[in-house]
Amino acid sequence: MTTMSELLLTPRFSNIEVINAEADLENMVDTIEISETPDIVAYLPKNTFLLTTAMAFQNDPEALCKLIEDLHRLPAAGLGIKLGRFIDKLDPMVIETANRLKFPILRIPLTVTLGTISHQLLSYIWDHQTEKFHYAIDIQQKFSKMMIKGASLQSLIQNLGGILKRPVVLINPFLEVFASTQHFKQPSYATTLDDIHEKLKKTPELSSEMTFLLEDDTLLISVFPVKVTTYYPYFLVILKADQIPYPFSQLAIEQANTIISFTIYKNQKLAEGNRTLRGKFFTKLLQKGEDDAEYTRNLLDYGKGYGLLPSDYYRCLVAGIDESSMALKNLTLQEEIYSLTYEWLERELHRNFENALIFPHPTEDKFIILLQQHEAELKERLTAIQTALDRLFPISISFAAGNEVYETASIHYSYMEAVDTYRQSEKDHYHSFVHFYESKGIMELMQFIPVEQIQHFCLFTLKTLAYPQNEMHQELRRTLQVYLSCQCEITETAKQLYIHRNTVKYRIAKCAALLDHPITHADFSLKLRLALLLSDKKG
Repeated sequence: MTTMSELLLTPRFSNIEVINAEADLENMVDTIEISETPDIVAYLPKNTFLLTTAMAFQNDPEALCKLIEDLHRLPAAGLGIKLGRFIDKLDPMVIETANRLKFPILRIPLTVTLGTISHQLLSYIWDHQTEKFHYAIDIQQKFSKMMIKGASLQSLIQNLGGILKRPVVLINPFLEVFASTQHFKQPSYATTLDDIHEKLKKTPELSSEMTFLLEDDTLLISVFPVKVTTYYPYFLVILKADQIPYPFSQLAIEQANTIISFTIYKNQKLAEGNRTLRGKFFTKLLQKGEDDAEYTRNLLDYGKGYGLLPSDYYRCLVAGIDESSMALKNLTLQEEIYSLTYEWLERELHRNFENALIFPHPTEDKFIILLQQHEAELKERLTAIQTALDRLFPISISFAAGNEVYETASIHYSYMEAVDTYRQSEKDHYHSFVHFYESKGIMELMQFIPVEQIQHFCLFTLKTLAYPQNEMHQELRRTLQVYLSCQCEITETAKQLYIHRNTVKYRIAKCAALLDHPITHADFSLKLRLALLLSDKKG
């Protein structure tokens, strides 16, 4: 766009004079109109430079003041009056009104017709816009060729900064510098980046161009969202945008923005393809080969490209996005959140853990993390990652960890433990949790065995002591339980039951005769303990 000041600096229009001292000459001029009609404002487009002889206002300065106010509200670019035809000199109240509104009033020379000056101004504006348009097309072609040749985002940003002759930075959805011109390597720009970061944090849903001032209102910053996805854009930030040299226009910036967005989109699709391959590898990692030793060697060799290392320590974690983060989002946004969270976790794992790997879950919208060495304060570090992500977007995630294993072939055990822990935590309606697998007790393991089989085992092992009906059998069962829990020590058993040692001996002998097997036999002792435990639950 062309401003009033640009028009007046052009030699051919040097005979046009500004009448009011407080005129704002940075108003944009899109078109030129000529009219002598008092109510013309209702029919004018915005950013019009209106030319007139003011014939209708020859003896009515108040009406001319109203016209100026209406033009200011439109807004119009300015009012050009050909003085000397009908009005020789403007009334002071007209100039005062214009100064109060900072609205430009310009004197059109008496020596040229309004038609001539209108034609000259329009020709300049059209030529000016055409030149900017052609320049924008050149920019688009240049950047398109760079993209086709595989130029990085850093190269694109560096070239854009060179063309604009201004500092340029590309900020990712995590509000971190992704690519920048050389200016930002200077220490003096560190504070500026911090200020930009704080400003963007306060306007997370920026959907169109935004400009703001920094450093005591002396540094103009322009921010252009780079829309690759639905909700979480990148940001193209240009410093000192008010000083961009001609003929670089808004259209040229938009063309560069489009090519940058295509490049980001291409990179994201490549990352998605890489995730798919990683997911397939992790599925293979969970399989068990026929020849364990050879299979492990082959797997480690194949897994080098994915970061798998030979180690005596592995631990699987399952991470997932809580339902509360996605409940109000549509399917497209869920996919975007998943990709964004994967990228975040990948980066944070690299920063916080050594040799940690991340894989997409084989069948669910979750993430698998593989630790390849012991990590101290694991829960605290995972909680810190949780908190940082939630503050930024917010997206709420949870972690469940399996136990450590000590060989590659056992990774699937740690994985299953992590999955089991995550599902149980979800079932119990936990949110933003960091839970670790707890080994199951005998009773939890036995819950998968049919009740009939458990009852048969108890009756076969304990006989009438399994579910005793009379007082004598109940007393024998209780003595047997305490005796086994005391590691078959007669004296300790007598103490706990408050009976004589000989009474213990007598009762244990009765149990042995009833069960037809020596109580202290190792294998039978184990069966007795288990049967007593299970029959307690059933009885």
